[in-house]
Amino acid sequence: MNAPQPAISRRAALRRLLGDLNAGRRGLQPVANDNAGFDGVLWRLASTESGPMLCVGDDGQIGRWQDSAWHWQTLPEQLNLHALCEVEGELYAVGWLGALYHCGQDGDWKLLQGGADAAGRENLPLFDIAADGHNQLWAVGDHGLVLRRREQHWEAMDSGSSANLRAVLPLSDGRVLAAGLSGTLLVLDAGRWQTVQTNTGCPLVSMAECPDGRVVLVGGEYSVADGGFRGRLLEYSDEGVVDITPEAPLPRLRRVRWLDDALWICGDEGFALHWSDTGIEHLHNPARFDLHDVYRHGGETWFCGDRGSLFQVSTEAAAPAIQAGNEPHWQLLSEGGIRGALRTLCVLDSERILAAGDAGHVLHIEGDELRWEQLPGGLRIHDLWCSSPRNVFAACDGGTLMHYDGESWEVIHRGRSDCALLAIQGFGPHDVFAVGDNGYALRYDGLGWKTLETGVKQELYGLWGQDSDHLLAVGGGGLVLRWNGSSFRSFGAGTDQDLYAVAGRGLNSLLLCGLAGKLIRFADQQWHQEFTGVRSDLHGLAIDGAEAICVGSHGTVLRSVTDRDGRLRWDPETTPTTHTLQAVASNGSGSWAVGSFGCVLRRKGDGH
Repeated sequence: MNAPQPAISRRAALRRLLGDLNAGRRGLQPVANDNAGFDGVLWRLASTESGPMLCVGDDGQIGRWQDSAWHWQTLPEQLNLHALCEVEGELYAVGWLGALYHCGQDGDWKLLQGGADAAGRENLPLFDIAADGHNQLWAVGDHGLVLRRREQHWEAMDSGSSANLRAVLPLSDGRVLAAGLSGTLLVLDAGRWQTVQTNTGCPLVSMAECPDGRVVLVGGEYSVADGGFRGRLLEYSDEGVVDITPEAPLPRLRRVRWLDDALWICGDEGFALHWSDTGIEHLHNPARFDLHDVYRHGGETWFCGDRGSLFQVSTEAAAPAIQAGNEPHWQLLSEGGIRGALRTLCVLDSERILAAGDAGHVLHIEGDELRWEQLPGGLRIHDLWCSSPRNVFAACDGGTLMHYDGESWEVIHRGRSDCALLAIQGFGPHDVFAVGDNGYALRYDGLGWKTLETGVKQELYGLWGQDSDHLLAVGGGGLVLRWNGSSFRSFGAGTDQDLYAVAGRGLNSLLLCGLAGKLIRFADQQWHQEFTGVRSDLHGLAIDGAEAICVGSHGTVLRSVTDRDGRLRWDPETTPTTHTLQAVASNGSGSWAVGSFGCVLRRKGDGH
């Protein structure tokens, strides 16, 4: 612990790094985990010396990386598993309700203790487990709980603290550190736990010992000034604790490890950092999920995190063309034109697009020219569909439908006043469907609008069809309704998240999007949960040939890309707005998106 200070301090090195966060040549590439339906957090990675890598997470999920694929099992108790470690070729995991599991060389997981929803320290949640150089195991959890395994027996120790502990680290000199909330840092020396002054109230959630004996601690705390969580970096040595957090803001940090002669750090919003003697590298990551662990196995570096996400470090993932100069892919043509939102786009022809939204606002787009109008009555328009530029239908609040003949608008139907019509789709000038609140559905046959029985009470947000006998509606709670020409039938797409939009190239090539980054693809007669890397609510979809574009909250735009191996991925595109984008459409002049406060975006390079 008495190694000399390096010539360049870690704080100075970090300051240099954060002046150029886009300097990294490597990035994170998402890896499919084929764990259908799992939407929780993957907390920790580990492996035995000669065995496969494993991953544990919420709901008792355990993944095993074998034969270039992830294989999953769920433990019977379905308790969240927070940490995992190896000792003498065997694995131990800890989690919720004090659950402590053991996996021998036979591959079977057994609950050793805890796991009961009852009072008692043995059922306090455990958050970390680690082994020292003598194969002694340590685990920590809430209310200062420290467990130690000696000679196959687990015993609770008196830590002298009531703080909720989140990390434990056996040191190379025989001492043990435990860290947790409120800036707590404890050290076990000569059989007695002592408190180390950190001069911070920041939760400390992970620690790593460097070869020079110094320990790096990471965490994060809420900043009122910044309106969000900010990461903290501390360094512990014989001289005490020093704050080495750079002045430039970091996201909340979740994990630090010393792996193969380098520090690896990860945290919120996809943050990943590699720190070695040769420099500090920020790894590009288009996915914005929080990362909770990093691990080296078989010469590869892995990360795991929210929404069941798994990544490998790759030079191909850096995507320098997308990141160059951090220039937006989309151009902002209008903002602040209305107080509400533009909610829909309708392609009239190869040159003209119609947008509409709150308070009866309508926007005519032709090339770069924008012309606003506001309809009398100020009805909110949720969706548009047209069979020609002179035959446009609008789905509105109050069960109302309007028509535009290329020159003027008129109300053509007033339905249930308590139900907004949210989506509309047609297959000819005399064959149009509309759906909305409380499962409300209408059909126009050229003579009038007739109510259709859907059998559901959820909101129906999106509508798409191949023809009038094959129609899909999506809505609240992951609902998907299929119209077969005479009736609706409901079925699921593997999610209970609200679905806001549906689009397709055909009945066996569908896309659905919705709440919290949910994007689902139907192909090969089955549903596939797509990895988007975002938490934004996704509101709009457009398919243009082989390409698809999805838009949502916080200015989110995702574009489908097929890599050279034929795999589909969703790349984020930068936009000059943080407003919610409600709709997207493409025509011969390019791709367009509209949203809150009347913002209008056009994809750069399109139509020029």
